[in-house]
Amino acid sequence: MKLKKILAAGLIVTMALSFAACSKSNNDNNNDNNKNTESSTDKEQQVNVKLTDIRDAVKEAFGEDYIPNMEYDDAFITDTLGLTADDYEEIVAEGSLVSFHIDTFIAVKAKSGKADVVEERLNSYRDYLINDSMMYPVNAVKIQASQVVRHGDYVFFVSLGVIDMETQEQGDDAILALAKEKTKLAVDTIDSFFK
Repeated sequence: MKLKKILAAGLIVTMALSFAACSKSNNDNNNDNNKNTESSTDKEQQVNVKLTDIRDAVKEAFGEDYIPNMEYDDAFITDTLGLTADDYEEIVAEGSLVSFHIDTFIAVKAKSGKADVVEERLNSYRDYLINDSMMYPVNAVKIQASQVVRHGDYVFFVSLGVIDMETQEQGDDAILALAKEKTKLAVDTIDSFFK
């Protein structure tokens, strides 16, 4: 049993280290509880914001509790998220270098006509994390609060926020409630750019 835990931890560390740092900018279904999708309005179609500005605002909202410190590379974007350069104009994808943390911020400005594809792929990634990936127990609960959010051609995946030890000791319901609060903070910050 102890050997299995050590092997699992080693696998998780190896996977985390395999993601190199890089951010990509390229110019040339879903459960209702799992996502916040808004229809494309004329206003949203006209909004043109930088993804790094949104990421920076989310970072500021979380302060020291913003854990992602590594930009995901093209291999992660293509192989794990299933996105190609044909799907997006700009992408910011960050996660934690430390395997214990599942904190992730992904922001995508889809190319015209590709937002549905991007949203579907980010929801598939979320579903994989919830249903098929191997995680520490606290993260298996926390990931359930993650969300895919869409505003026109802008699509986001968020799983953010530190779950303190006191909350962890209170059990799964407390962990999930706090994780939902943290996710709401991220979603509210994102939404503020599209009002």
